[in-house]
Amino acid sequence: MRRWIIGLIAVVGALLALALAMPVEVRHSAPFGFRQTLDRTRGIAVDGIAIESNYPNFNRVDLDLRAYTEEEQYDLTVTIRPVQEGAEPIRTVHINRPFDAIRVEKGALANPFTTVRFEPIADSEGKAYYVWVELGPRNDDAVVALWSVKSYSRVRGAEVLAALAEGLPGGANLPARLALGGAMLVFVVAAGVLIVILGREAWINGWSSRRAAARAGDLEPL
Repeated sequence: MRRWIIGLIAVVGALLALALAMPVEVRHSAPFGFRQTLDRTRGIAVDGIAIESNYPNFNRVDLDLRAYTEEEQYDLTVTIRPVQEGAEPIRTVHINRPFDAIRVEKGALANPFTTVRFEPIADSEGKAYYVWVELGPRNDDAVVALWSVKSYSRVRGAEVLAALAEGLPGGANLPARLALGGAMLVFVVAAGVLIVILGREAWINGWSSRRAAARAGDLEPL
């Protein structure tokens, strides 16, 4: 029994450390989970939108691109710059997509977003950036609209937990941090218990099967 408890504590500790230290891609907050590019005054989707980064290491955008012209390939340039007037682009990514990958008609269960990753912007927390898409020279006569944008940062679990505490009513007070920490601990403990139980059952069943096979072998006639 004591070994079982020690094993459980070790597994829970390892899972908690991994959850806090492992980098994950976290989506920035937005009204719908994404930012729409619709220009309501003109009733059209424009080719860019401003996004706000909740975390450092802004490294990814998901673009809902809709192609209206049946070209074989689309050469696209994705550019990111601070929203300040006169700011220079800080990330530029060239991508190539076939018409079928970004066609305007999407199935009911189809994922409409194209993922674009780039070198993380380390000091992006709390800053706004303008993201826009341009067509390449061979697509001058083609039509592509950017309907919406999701943005992400690659951060450690501990940073996500701290940001969640900051966003709770009352700010980053001790009770808020303890509540979030406790919820995370409960989740990790539950996962650890499940892993230990499943591992123990698998080991016991495997051992029983091996013993049964060995006994059956002993009873076989010569």
